[in-house]
Parts: sequence; structure tokens; C-alpha cells
Amino acid sequence: MKTVFSFTILMLIFFRLHAQTLEIPRIISVSVDTITGYPIVNWTINEPEEADGFIVKKLIVGGQGVISGTFNNIAVVSDNSVFSYLDDKESFGTKAEPQNRKEFYSISSYKTDESGHQRLSLMSEAVSSQTLSGDFDYCTNTFNFQFSANQESGAKIMHYCLRTGFPFSKRLLITKDTVCSFQFTDYQEIRNFAIETVYSDNSSSFSPIITVKSQETKIPQTLEISSVSVNDDEKLEIKYSISEGSSAEKLFLHRNSKTLGEETAFEISPKSGVVVDTNAVVSEVYDYSLKALNSCNVPIKESEVQNNVVLNVVQSSFGNSNILTWNPLNNFQPLEIEKTEIYRSQDGSDLQYADYVTYYYTEYNESLSNIIASSELHKGNFCYKIKILKKNQDDFVFSNLACIDLETVIYIPNALNPKSLNYDNREFKPKADFLEDYKLVVYDKKGEEVFFSDEILKGWDGYNRQGKLCVPDTYIYQISFKNSSGKIIHKNGVVNLVY
Repeated sequence: MKTVFSFTILMLIFFRLHAQTLEIPRIISVSVDTITGYPIVNWTINEPEEADGFIVKKLIVGGQGVISGTFNNIAVVSDNSVFSYLDDKESFGTKAEPQNRKEFYSISSYKTDESGHQRLSLMSEAVSSQTLSGDFDYCTNTFNFQFSANQESGAKIMHYCLRTGFPFSKRLLITKDTVCSFQFTDYQEIRNFAIETVYSDNSSSFSPIITVKSQETKIPQTLEISSVSVNDDEKLEIKYSISEGSSAEKLFLHRNSKTLGEETAFEISPKSGVVVDTNAVVSEVYDYSLKALNSCNVPIKESEVQNNVVLNVVQSSFGNSNILTWNPLNNFQPLEIEKTEIYRSQDGSDLQYADYVTYYYTEYNESLSNIIASSELHKGNFCYKIKILKKNQDDFVFSNLACIDLETVIYIPNALNPKSLNYDNREFKPKADFLEDYKLVVYDKKGEEVFFSDEILKGWDGYNRQGKLCVPDTYIYQISFKNSSGKIIHKNGVVNLVY
């Protein structure tokens, strides 16, 4: 038994020494042909003239007639000046699939002597094809890649290049890592990629070409707030529109208080519609804007800012007019406004159309002269609302309801002449409005009451209670009334009776 074992060892040593008389080739690279997609094995040998050719060996997995996972001869290259082989044939029932797995190769040189015996060199070190995988991250709009490192064989690996656009490929980036990422500024649904390994001798090899499908973020073409208006419930109503078919999964309405500088955001439907901001105070100016987000919560578009219109009303210092002022609309040129209509309510009545101003006004002065001069006594409560109409659109904007309780307006003359040719001078009759519970009492110098009235239109005509014309003299009056705030006011003075 020992003799047989020793003989076997000696034979192995003999054949090994005999084989080593032939030079072992060295695989430079296993590249993937960018046209056919099959592996190309490239090798070199120092003295090719010493060999008749080369034998290409491949690791067969799942093949027919061989032990799976063993190296087997797949090709004979009978030309010692050829140093590459395209593995596009089916060997042992299998074809190369470098896009799905690593393909391992080894090379032996061979020599046929005069007697026809073939001598083989030892197998070269096995070298595999490169693997590449990639995917698209929609949330970051990034292509991410992982690939296997190539083996250095003689020439040093300088770097790897990510390439795309085969067959007319271009380099995207250079990396020394086996992980890389890239973003494109333009959109293509499907792109192809490969990794190029660049060696120090300026040669290169390629990984398989893979295709990666991306997903486009579709920006809404339209995202705008068309109006911020006060509705019938005195709530701010925001009308907005957003294009259909975009990548907007969420839509947020942002409200910024110009007075307080506080910003609030709340989610609304990502479809065109109307939303009511129940928490807004209609007498405060807000800036509203929209922000659309995709499924990754990444903002993809923001709208322009639009604001509400706040109306304010004050009584003029002369007391005979109300001054209305309001803020302009954002992002609207004056020429885009057709007109601003003024609506007024008096002493609790319904709003009625009162007047209008042209596009460039944000102020209106309403004279109260006609109201004061009328025969009716008013309580002094005025409410206003404005309606801004846009040109060439059906859109309009209502302001808040701005109300004011006017201070009493009263003008007291200082004389009367019952015989005057001017009818207005024949009575002592104050002109007043915006008051209640009016009373007028006139006394002579003795303190006797000569006249009383609780009607604003009924004045003293110079006659006493007995119907006799009083003598020309100075008389004392007392006027009392309740103003618009409910406070009782007393006014005393003198009036001259002349004729």
C-alpha cells in the first residue's frame, strides 16, 4: 500500500514539473462586452512563441455532464498570438450570465510535441467578471450603485468610472470606492449603466450593463391661491387650485400673521378647492401660501403669497364723514382690479350698495351730510364691507365687516328771529344726529320754562307756553340726549331772541 501511494506522489510531482516547463498565462481582466453583453477574457504571456495556444477554463455552475462548481475547458485558442476570448457559446448546457452572477475563468497554455502529445501549463489564477447592481431613490432623486472590486493583475487599478448612455456612453463620475451615487438634472424613465475599471496601463474593463428605471417628480404646473375672501359667516375662505396629475401627495396651507409674525401651517386636500380658516381673525391681515410635498414629504413647489383684505373705518375729526381704508392685495397690479364696491349698513339694517371707487384707490370718504340733514334721527351705528372685483375674471374678494358707533353730531345756533325772511332763522332748532332721548328746554332770565321739546325737528319759535311772543332778550337753554355709546349728555347755553 505504501508503495502505491509513493508511486502516485512521484507521478504527480513528475507531471507538475513537466507542466511547469510551459509558462502560465496571466489573466489581465474579465470584461463584459458592451455590445453583446458576454464576458471577454483578456490574458497575457511573456513568451507566447513557446506555446501553441491556450485553453480557456470556466467555473461551471449547474452544467450538464460535469460536477457543478468545478473548472472545465470551454474553448481552445489555437493561435498563440490571440490573447482574448468572447464567451458567447453555450458550454455544458449553460451560457454566461455576467448580468446575474460572477463568471470565473482561468487560462492554461498548451504545447504539442512531435509525437502529438499535448503538454499543459498549470491553470492561471482564477479571475471573475464584475457585478453591478443599482436602484433609484425617488425621495432623493438619486441613482445608487454597488459593484464588486476587480482583481489587480499586473496593471494597477487606478479608479472606477460610472458610465451611461450605451452604446455611446459617457462618463458620469470617477470613484475609488465600490459604492457611488449620481443625480441627473433631466428626466429619463430608463437609463443604462456600467462600471469601467481603468488600469495604470490605460487599459480598461467593463461590468455588465444594467438598466435602472426611475420615477419622475411631476411639478404642479399650477399652484396658486386665487382669492382670500370673507364669507357670510365672517370667516376667511381661501380658494386655491393645483394641477392634476402631479406628484403632490400632500398640500399645506401656510398662514403668516403680519401683525404678530406667527406662522401656522395645516394640511388641506391636494386637489383644487375651497378651505375655511376658522382660526383666523378677519380683522387681521394674513399672508397665505401653499406648499406641495411629494410622497417623501419633500417640498416640490410653493405658491405665491396672497393676503386677505382688512377694512377699517373711523369718524373724521369734523364728525361729518366716515373714512374707510383697506390694504391692497398682494401680487395684483392695480390695473388688474376692475373696481372696489362699497356696501353700507346703518343702525342694524341689511348691507346695501353705496358707491364704488376705481382700481387705484384704497381709501373712501363717505360724507354724512345728507344723513345728518335728513328728518330721521339715527343711532349712529354704521357697518361697511368692500368687494374687490378683478378684471376679466369671475373672482372677487370681500373684506371683513367693519363697524363704528359714531359720536353725536350736534350744531346749536345762538339766535333766532321769528320775523326773519329766512325760514331757517325763525326757530331755535339744533341740527343733530346719532343720538337718542333728545330733550330741549328754554328758560327766561327768571327761570321760568318757556319751551319744551323732545323732537329734534321741533324747535323754539320765540313764543311762550301761553302762545305769546316773548320779548327780545337772552334766554337759557338746556339740551340733554343719549349718545351712541349710551351715555347721557347735557349741554347748556344761551340763545338770543331778536326781531
